[in-house]
Amino acid sequence: MHPIPSSMRPRAIAVGVAVLVLAGTAGPAGAAAIRLDGWGTISADMGGGALVWSDAAAAKTKTFTYWRTDTGRAVLSGSRLGRIDHPVTVRTSAGAAIGAAIRASGVARGLVLVTPGASYAGPVIWCCDASDTEVVVESDGRGDAPRPIAATLDGARVRWVGTSPAGAVLAAGDPVEGAVRATSVAFPGSPVAGTASLARGLVAWANAGGSVLNVATPTDEGVTGTRTIPQGGRVIGVWAAPGVVATAVRAGGRVQVAWNDPASGAHRVVWRGPGTPKVAVGGRAIAIGTGSKVLTSRGGAAARAVGDARGPVAAVATDGSRVAVFERITRTVTEKRRVRRVKTTQGRIIGGVR
Repeated sequence: MHPIPSSMRPRAIAVGVAVLVLAGTAGPAGAAAIRLDGWGTISADMGGGALVWSDAAAAKTKTFTYWRTDTGRAVLSGSRLGRIDHPVTVRTSAGAAIGAAIRASGVARGLVLVTPGASYAGPVIWCCDASDTEVVVESDGRGDAPRPIAATLDGARVRWVGTSPAGAVLAAGDPVEGAVRATSVAFPGSPVAGTASLARGLVAWANAGGSVLNVATPTDEGVTGTRTIPQGGRVIGVWAAPGVVATAVRAGGRVQVAWNDPASGAHRVVWRGPGTPKVAVGGRAIAIGTGSKVLTSRGGAAARAVGDARGPVAAVATDGSRVAVFERITRTVTEKRRVRRVKTTQGRIIGGVR
């Protein structure tokens, strides 16, 4: 793992390969929408007055293919997008990336990113400190290293869950350049990517192929106060925020999204439908994207429509008040009198939580 010097902005981080080029620069203030090239794998979150996202995709040169994960952050003012930054890019030729997980940290320019790979352990990255420097909190190049699948900023610690053939781990580190106060302890579960999530004072997970949601309080020594909540089917997705955990569950040939209260153990199904929806949580609300529809649920109430995306939904995000959507569209562009169709992913605030 080799970070570019802090004086070079935006930052790019490489896994097993030299950095070739830098990402884009800060965008304009007051943009109506975020525009991303291609139809990459999108992860998004909202908090601290900002929308953050990651865009993971293969990139081809004339001689080889590598994988890149770009991040972005847009300041929010009501329903408008303000200044857009692209703080961190991760590039690797170590193997195929399998998407990324990003969380807004709730502090200035704050985000936590994990970039798992199919055959390697990706880094855990926090951005940014007072000098506008990203911190690679964890980067283990060993072949049998635990692979981070979920992370967040929990108070003064960056915490993450990693998986390995020897068992899962719960690890933590300080979001400070060069910090050595790291911990790693056995984690009492066997989640896979997508079935574990962390939030402030909360870790939630389902074991691989399991039908039970586990919620607990994470510490440097392990987890405490574990509660189990039956889900009525195989859990295929878990998303946690303070006070609420959403799950996607495959049951009876369909998928259902459920609201779970980690304090009381209450469980309510808020949506049912075909296919696997895009889900996000924030501010005790759940956002759901299915096809081109965007819905929200608060407090375990049945999901209600917010609006229609302009194409298939790639990701959603909510802070409990606003709802953002990343939608896949195809634009027609003319270059040197030639007309061609261009795949684009567009992000925007679609409405408010209902």
